Amino acid sequence: MTIMLGVVAENRRSTSRWIADYWIPVGVMLAPADLRSGDVLVSDERMTRYYMGRFEMTFHAADTEAYIENLDSGNPALYVVLRRDADGIHPLPWYVHTVTGSPHAAQDCEVGSEDLIERVPMPPEILRAVLEFLDAHHVEQKFVKRQRDRVDPEEHKFGKQPIFLNRNRPGGGGLDG
Repeated sequence: MTIMLGVVAENRRSTSRWIADYWIPVGVMLAPADLRSGDVLVSDERMTRYYMGRFEMTFHAADTEAYIENLDSGNPALYVVLRRDADGIHPLPWYVHTVTGSPHAAQDCEVGSEDLIERVPMPPEILRAVLEFLDAHHVEQKFVKRQRDRVDPEEHKFGKQPIFLNRNRPGGGGLDG
């Protein structure tokens, strides 16, 4: 299932003396036809809210467990990942890298990156679509505990010499033998 989304982020003035401002994703919506990336939605002396652009979010049948985990949290959310525009090809200094409903995929984006990752509320119309998707594609899988392999402690492994054998050491007292 694929849904075309519009992403909204704010550029807020910082109270810290070390940075002037910071960016934070604040919401998603079904993609409007009349907005373009970089359009200002709201502005005041503390912040400016921008439309970041459209993003085509795809739900995968293999990830239904993660979507259910998201919905079971009590506050269904989407995870927005913004990436810095190092090439200057976007109208804003950040652009939408991805939007996902999977907390696992969002966590994968955190590893070793400088991306901005924020959990934003899932709009009701998207929640309805996700629930329909889960009804159609989720297959409950029974948990199977893995059994440990039986190991023979006396079995000799290739490349491992037993430590209890007497080894002949070179004589002569020199370091090189």
